[in-house]
Amino acid sequence: MVGPRDWEAREPRRPGMIRRVLPTLIAFAVILGGLAYLGGDLRELLGTAPGSPISAAAQHRLYEESGPVDGRCGTLPKDLDADVTASLEALTGCLERMWAATLARADIDYEPPGEVRLVAAPEEAACGIDDYDWAGIYCPEPRVVNVLVEGEQAFPMMFTLAHEYAHHVQEVSGIADQRGSEAFDEAWSRRLELQADCLAAVSLRSAAPRGLESLRRLAGRGSGADDGVEAGYRQSHGSGASSAEWMRRGQEGGTVGSCNTWGAPAERVS
Repeated sequence: MVGPRDWEAREPRRPGMIRRVLPTLIAFAVILGGLAYLGGDLRELLGTAPGSPISAAAQHRLYEESGPVDGRCGTLPKDLDADVTASLEALTGCLERMWAATLARADIDYEPPGEVRLVAAPEEAACGIDDYDWAGIYCPEPRVVNVLVEGEQAFPMMFTLAHEYAHHVQEVSGIADQRGSEAFDEAWSRRLELQADCLAAVSLRSAAPRGLESLRRLAGRGSGADDGVEAGYRQSHGSGASSAEWMRRGQEGGTVGSCNTWGAPAERVS
């Protein structure tokens, strides 16, 4: 017998948790799959792909507005090897002058490094104490340039000093901030390091052209080592051949614009 209770108004049954969430999960999976499939095209479109000519780092105004870098350094001693520390200190003054003037033409305020340390051992540096063997290192947070002073030939240490100063230029100009999707990526690191090689060559092209050419030839031949440390260095800093090529571009071009590694194809920053 049908009674009144059989006709009570009841709320419709709600779908279970899985049924409610499943469509969202499927849609999310489809989106992720599409991003993975089209990731390279999307990164290129957004300007964050390695080597994208429309990325912020590749279009930095310093390339077009700074003009030729005045690489003269009249305070360097005639005999660079007679007193290596004196040669490095003289070059420091020249690097300060030339980069301040170069950034000023692009309307970028230049701030000197917090400190330039010429150290006798890695333990005396402001950072990188536990890193593998290095000739120089730049500490972005305190903005300290560190150069290991060892040996009797001044030019390799002069190049190291110019290279670490180039990292400071990348930092104060904002180029180093344009990490995009390559943050802490080896491809990003190679572009940063090879640009520093190029900018070092720009700044030394007039002061020590013969030393620069010798170092370029040496870099192009490579070390011949094939151990894990050497392979790791190539991954983060680029090959000797790439370094030599960017040094050539800097020496011949003489501008920051000739060192735009950020818009270069992958094979040129390998």
